[in-house]
Amino acid sequence: MLEKITNRQSSGLLLAIPLLLAMAVAGWFALPLALVGLGLTLLGSAQSIARRSALALGKTLAISFGLALLLLLWPMLRLVQTGSLGAALALSAGFGFLLLALWRRWPLWRRLVAGEIEPLDNWSSTARQDPLAWRGLKTAVPLALAMALPVMLAVPGLLLGAGRWLAAALLAAWPLLAWLRQMQRPSRSRVQTHKPLKNAEPVTLESVFADYPKAAQTAASASQPEISQEAPQPLAAIGEEKPKSKPTPTQLYAAARAGRVDEALTLLASGADPQALPPSEDRDQRTLVQLAAVLPDLRLLRELIARGVSVAAAPGKPSPLLAATRDSWHGRPEAVMTLLANGANPGETDDEGCTPLHHAARSTDPSVAALLLDAGAELEALNQAGQSPLAQAALVGNWRMLKFLVERGAKTWPLAGEPVLLAASATDDDDPAGVEFLLRQKAAVDARGRQGRTALQQAAQAGHAEIVKTLLAAGADPLLRDEEGQDAWLLAATGGQQAVLELLLAAGADVNSIDPEGRDALMRAIENGKASPALATWLRTAGIDTFRLDATGRGALDMAVAEGRWTLAAAIDPDYPLPTSFAQSDGEVARPPLQLLADALDAGDDNAVRMVTGLLDRQELDRAVLEAVARRPAQVAALCKLGANIEARNADGETALFLLLDAAADPAARKALAGQLQAGAQPTGRAGLARYLLAAQMARLEAAQGEALALTLLARGADSFAPAAEKQSPLALAVRLGWMQLLHELLARGADPNLADARGMTPLHLAAALGREQAVQALLLAGAQPALRAADGQTAQGIALSAGHRELAEWLDWRGWPHPGRRLRASDLPASAIQGDVAAIARMLALGFAVDSQDAQGCTALLRAAGGGHLPAVTHLLAAGANPDIPADTGATALSAAASRRHLAVVDRLLTAGADFERPLPGGATVLMLASALGLTDIASRLIAAGARTDSGDAEGLLPIHCAALYGFAATDAVRLRSLLDVLLKAGAAADAPTRLGVTPLLFLLGCRAEPGAPCDESVVLAGLDYLLGRGVNLAVRDPRGFGPLHLAALHGLPNVIRRLLRAGADPNMRDQLNRSPREIAMMRGLVDVAAEFGHHNGTGVSVASLLRDRR
Repeated sequence: MLEKITNRQSSGLLLAIPLLLAMAVAGWFALPLALVGLGLTLLGSAQSIARRSALALGKTLAISFGLALLLLLWPMLRLVQTGSLGAALALSAGFGFLLLALWRRWPLWRRLVAGEIEPLDNWSSTARQDPLAWRGLKTAVPLALAMALPVMLAVPGLLLGAGRWLAAALLAAWPLLAWLRQMQRPSRSRVQTHKPLKNAEPVTLESVFADYPKAAQTAASASQPEISQEAPQPLAAIGEEKPKSKPTPTQLYAAARAGRVDEALTLLASGADPQALPPSEDRDQRTLVQLAAVLPDLRLLRELIARGVSVAAAPGKPSPLLAATRDSWHGRPEAVMTLLANGANPGETDDEGCTPLHHAARSTDPSVAALLLDAGAELEALNQAGQSPLAQAALVGNWRMLKFLVERGAKTWPLAGEPVLLAASATDDDDPAGVEFLLRQKAAVDARGRQGRTALQQAAQAGHAEIVKTLLAAGADPLLRDEEGQDAWLLAATGGQQAVLELLLAAGADVNSIDPEGRDALMRAIENGKASPALATWLRTAGIDTFRLDATGRGALDMAVAEGRWTLAAAIDPDYPLPTSFAQSDGEVARPPLQLLADALDAGDDNAVRMVTGLLDRQELDRAVLEAVARRPAQVAALCKLGANIEARNADGETALFLLLDAAADPAARKALAGQLQAGAQPTGRAGLARYLLAAQMARLEAAQGEALALTLLARGADSFAPAAEKQSPLALAVRLGWMQLLHELLARGADPNLADARGMTPLHLAAALGREQAVQALLLAGAQPALRAADGQTAQGIALSAGHRELAEWLDWRGWPHPGRRLRASDLPASAIQGDVAAIARMLALGFAVDSQDAQGCTALLRAAGGGHLPAVTHLLAAGANPDIPADTGATALSAAASRRHLAVVDRLLTAGADFERPLPGGATVLMLASALGLTDIASRLIAAGARTDSGDAEGLLPIHCAALYGFAATDAVRLRSLLDVLLKAGAAADAPTRLGVTPLLFLLGCRAEPGAPCDESVVLAGLDYLLGRGVNLAVRDPRGFGPLHLAALHGLPNVIRRLLRAGADPNMRDQLNRSPREIAMMRGLVDVAAEFGHHNGTGVSVASLLRDRR
């Protein structure tokens, strides 16, 4: 009975399903109708809704509600009918799937709920924007409830009483909530516009408001949204008045740089070129795909890839993958994944040799590194500094990434790279976590880097006390020294790191350790301006020798006194007598005697000068000489004789001697400077020579006026490298002044000819601009790179041409053989000859290199040019006196190189120049033998015409005719072989000429030196054989194995040759040293068909092979 009732209920429920469906559909479509009504009210007219937008809306609603019915109706019915757990789980699963489906398309629904139903013609791209973002749940959850409510109300018995009324109230309130959401949109989006005509140009919203300034201003300034009452002009008319042109690259790049992705996509859709390069006038020269790779919104990047834009690196620019990994501290896994999926190379490097994995190692998100490693990035790749990605992570203190890379197999000390422990010890923060982790990974605590540095030395120099403590606890040796002779103690002292020094001293560091210049910890601290009285007192208490002198004879006390640091001097030596002025608490006051001395010097009163000098101390005399340099340089010599120190410093730390350098435009200053140098003054200090030259250049001094003094400064130790103002190096200033003797001396001392000033001008640029040819030659010889460009993009050649110095253009044109960018060497002459660059060869010769200079292989320029077939270069070198008979280390000559490379014109030119064609090559071979062995008939005929002998052979007795026969066995051109043999035989070669072992050309032709079965062209061999038979060669000859012509033909399987030899009378019964006939040779090699060519000849002897067969 119960089963009947259940069956009746089930059948009744099935019959009610269509009615339930109708109720649910009616209830649900009341919502979109209400939304459309609200939209019509807001938009003012139903005509403003595009037909395709309405169709898209209807399709979206129908599909979504159909999905809700499919997923929820049956589980709800079963839940009402049975109340089982399975029905409840099915209903939960269906609602969850519905929620996921709506969440997947939340951007589209958000725009629909907001009333943005106009642009639904691109709804598919809208729905793909940022799927499954967490903020999408705010849209998906209400939508899922709204779709489930009609189904719940349609199922009888599911909701009862108040629950049913509450669900109905929520369903009725949903359109009201949507209307409120629409009302929150800016009033500008609700301005009524006419539908554009089908063939009208596309018009943007900005262009519409540009024609309605009043409406736009009203919409922007009104506190309450208002609908514009002006009658809008049709968009077609607007398009006719203002036709829109194709978007320019400038607009596209401006949008991309500003992160306006929607605008950039609109420009691309309007016809903007995605392949366009950035405008040349823009400072930011990143390409469009590089800009897209660093934007948070990846739509632009995906659109560019879809349009075929390459993700590979553009010439001279980093790739998008490098930009995406480098320009984000938090990592950009989605961008990296997109680039890798579209062919980006994870192994490419930037200018510093860093791969994308190096940059990813600096980010906080290991997912980027994981993507790169999964794509094949090299885990142990090294940059130019020898650092692996693991070292990069350690250098920035990224311990999370450090652990990740180690787990993926990164080594703590990569092969040929820097130990990672050094990078972890030199981080910005004193955090020992990374060092502790690496030590747990068995990192060598005293591993050395490229400069011999250890982790302890790195940490000591950086002042990381906690890291130093960790390393010392791990057993680091504080006494180790780097390649510069510095230990951790000295490096810590250089930075004045007292806390680190205390730890090192406790670990056994030598308090009296000195560097190669004899400076101890206190001296180094003073020299670097890091010494304090407290540090000096602590070091003195720790036992440092405060009276030690360095290699220059100066002690720590001398350094402190020279810098005027009296408190520090008192800390170094408490017994040192301090000046009276320093002891006064009021500070220094004006000294009348100093003024008296100035007056006496001005008046030239020697007696007064002597009297006043007795009233002055050393410090006041130093002040006097500083004032004299600025006021009257002629008085400097007199003051120095009175005891003034020319090394006295002013308030800016400038010495009197350096102030004289700045005043070099004054002849009196130059005279005083020369006198001080002669008296033993040392012009040491940064940029001393550059300052003097800058002053001379400002005064436009001639070489006779100031070059000798500059050379004296250089000889006395003036800094020849440091630049002056605007980065003008001494070398550049010497070029400006035209002081060639100084220029050569600076280059000889190692001055960098490629060092640019603040405007990007190198000395070579300046020499080209000023038309100084000697300077250009000297700079090129010293390694100046003519391809370098100034800040304005000009090369030295371009500057010379623009300045009208066309004679310098040839010196600066290195397009054929590029200048190596270093000091030119004699071996560069053969290198330029390899390229056949006559201009480069001429320049090298003009710079003084010998025409017969040899490279590392002993090749001269003539040999290199001849081997390359560069006839103009060969002609130029021969005209310059090159010797064509100088051999390389291998014994090859210019003639043999040209002959072996088949350069006929070069061979003719060398023969005309008198090249020795009989000069033996390695092994005693001649050039004619080489040409014959290569089958070069034309070259052989030229050599014979020039007088080459056909009877000249090598140590084995091989002659050119033998070499030609050797060539014939492997040749493929019968005509060439016959012509070669004809040339040699007509020149007097003997057709039967034997070697020392008795081998004739016939045997060489038949392959006496080839392996059995070696490949050969039988027709070519047969043609050579016919030619030699026509010359009456002896067929009874044998090689050392006893092989005759038939033996060799059988050995190599040449049936046609065998038949020709038999017809010519060759003996088929001839036996070799092992008593084998030609037929047996063929049978031994399994060539039955070849053996058949001999037939059954009855010989007089019995072969060993036949005896063995009879015994069987």
